[in-house]
Amino acid sequence: MPKSIVFCLCLLGGVSAASAQNDNPIVVMAAQGKISYQAPGYKSKSISAGSLFKNTGTVKLKANSSITFFTEGQFQTLQGPKSSTLQDVFPDQGGMKLNFERGFSDFLVAALDLAANPQNPKDAWGTVTSKKGSGDGWGTVTSKKGSGDGWGTVTSKKGSGDGWGTVTSKKGSGDGWGGKGKLINTIAPFGKIRPGAKLFQWSKPAGPQDYRLEIKDSKGTTILKITAQDTLLSVDLDPVKFKEGQQYVWQVSTAAGDVLSNPMVFEIGTSQALSSVVQKAETAESYAKNSASVQGLMRAVALEQGEWYQDAALTYFQLQTADPNNLLIKLMYAAFWMRNGPKPLAEQAFKLR
Repeated sequence: MPKSIVFCLCLLGGVSAASAQNDNPIVVMAAQGKISYQAPGYKSKSISAGSLFKNTGTVKLKANSSITFFTEGQFQTLQGPKSSTLQDVFPDQGGMKLNFERGFSDFLVAALDLAANPQNPKDAWGTVTSKKGSGDGWGTVTSKKGSGDGWGTVTSKKGSGDGWGTVTSKKGSGDGWGGKGKLINTIAPFGKIRPGAKLFQWSKPAGPQDYRLEIKDSKGTTILKITAQDTLLSVDLDPVKFKEGQQYVWQVSTAAGDVLSNPMVFEIGTSQALSSVVQKAETAESYAKNSASVQGLMRAVALEQGEWYQDAALTYFQLQTADPNNLLIKLMYAAFWMRNGPKPLAEQAFKLR
């Protein structure tokens, strides 16, 4: 198991036990000041965003301290000095409300499952070997709802595969990453995007290469063809050529034409649709009460739910840049790429390399 993951498991503070014994663990979303948590079998340690507790414990806050909890679609913030049992903080209210926070809860649990599943903590970072699930690194992971995919109720709208294209192993010699193999994997963009300058990205196969990027409309008509010398290319998606509400398919090949990538689809979304998606988070009952980092996570989840994947990724990146030691942001960012993109980006998000 990578050392970073071992560190993560320790920092989460007993997440495996909480997940196994309590279907609705309480997650620390933000913490500031001197805070302690007491519960049977729990060894006191530093409490920070991403810590996970059972609802049978007691939290104590010194003066000028604060902590924000989340469980079952509900946020609660405590200010010190104060001592409260978590059962008092979250009394049984007969289940979750059907609101934005309910969906946010699914994404949060998915991120925590990535770090520490009670069956096999290292499985979430296992080797991806197949798009058909015959060893894709999730074999022994089970969700709380029994779906067996390790993601609870969170699913990717990007496609029915596992999101890894033709990646076979982070240690393999033919996976199309890091200049190895005879494969090109498209990375971004996908989902809904706005017109204008967009960064197209794909993986590097073996050997020095020039590339040809081709974008077609839904009828197969070529809209744009351009050459590149690197695996990153900024392309101006002119709104005259790229129409709102229309889908487009892009692929990359080597200039020699001997290697062709998998196709990737994007759609030109409207500015009104983008604003509407963000407003789902910003108008949620708990949004204004939360810290800037939690608000950012709520916006990122709303963007992913609306299939604005590039905007979601940018939001996560900005959050991580502003707060690089926030474990919860790392986990949710990594889980985003585990659902929607190549595994190396998930590892990069968690700083495994």
